[in-house]
Amino acid sequence: MSLFSKCITLLLLLGSLTGCDFIYGLLQKEGAEEKKILGPIVPMQPNEQIRKVQTFLKLYGYSVGNPDGVLGTNTRIALGKFQEDNGLKPTRFVDYETWGRLQFHEEIGLIQDGKLHIAAVQQALKAAGFDPGPVDGRAGNKTWDALRSFQSSKGLKPDGRAGLKTLRELAQYLQ
Repeated sequence: MSLFSKCITLLLLLGSLTGCDFIYGLLQKEGAEEKKILGPIVPMQPNEQIRKVQTFLKLYGYSVGNPDGVLGTNTRIALGKFQEDNGLKPTRFVDYETWGRLQFHEEIGLIQDGKLHIAAVQQALKAAGFDPGPVDGRAGNKTWDALRSFQSSKGLKPDGRAGLKTLRELAQYLQ
């Protein structure tokens, strides 16, 4: 029996004893880790965890189309770009480190229920020395003007949109 045949026999034996997920984890680490985080991914079937990933990516300014919960090419490309922008290995899979980075701004309160949490943005702007008006959760002209001034002071494009780079800077004032 050749070495290749012995390896295949061993993999089949391990698979029968431990299940296919074990084999998948050995052969495709990124895919196996992603499955643990997102759950089963069925082609063309919506998945709420994937919808959450897409929502985060869209909030951060990445092009994913409509967050529909279907893991397609646009989402994979956006994941890779997000990973690059965060100093991660661009695998285009949702691994634990990527998942943590995607959720970070939700964990500190800048994102809530899949949307920008305006009161937290106002609080961060105020802490950074900018006047967004009252911290009331309403995004008026004063809030957007303060955000643009904040962006300018940080060397960011003063577009009044709270994308990944702006949120990263604002986060420093909430921790």
